[in-house]
Amino acid sequence: MKLHNTAIALGVSIATAIGMSLMKVNKNLVIGSTAVVIGAGLMIALRDEDDPNKKVKNYEYFFNRAQDKFEVANYEGAILDYNKALGLSPIEICLIYSMRGNAKRNLGDFDGAIDDQNKALGFDPLYVDGYFNRASAKYKMGDFVGAIDDYSQVIKINPKDSDAFFNRANLKKEVGDIKSACEDWRKAVNLGDEEAKKLLKENCE
Repeated sequence: MKLHNTAIALGVSIATAIGMSLMKVNKNLVIGSTAVVIGAGLMIALRDEDDPNKKVKNYEYFFNRAQDKFEVANYEGAILDYNKALGLSPIEICLIYSMRGNAKRNLGDFDGAIDDQNKALGFDPLYVDGYFNRASAKYKMGDFVGAIDDYSQVIKINPKDSDAFFNRANLKKEVGDIKSACEDWRKAVNLGDEEAKKLLKENCE
């Protein structure tokens, strides 16, 4: 299974969504190298220093620091900073709710994760990453049917999302709908997904 990279880099922050078991990061983004961890740790340290030229820490400051903490798997700290960013009337409110939901998901708080994705979607019903991230939380809690429905929403909004076809195919296989799974893997292959090609060959040909 795959994850979207939903985060947007603000300032000099490295903004990423970390993968989980059976889920791969969109566009083959690799997380967790020594260089990335050291870099993110350095960014946290720099953000924690008081800037004499900046009396007020704005929403971007806390969002970027949350992203840095997310990068090094400090999800509790990231959630605290996402909360601070939300309290400062952010423009990218859907993104912050969605990223906070991802942090909760990675901590095993699936109900909280789904609630945050619901909040993001409440502000923008076409926010595709809200559906994608809600699907990943539902998948982790064993709600395969609910996850399939959310991936279907992703595909409805963006019919060229190969990751959504790939993930939906894997879930359809899990629930025993191999024929439909093959159709989704085939669509993912047509969109350039090499892993889908392997699964299509193993399961459908």
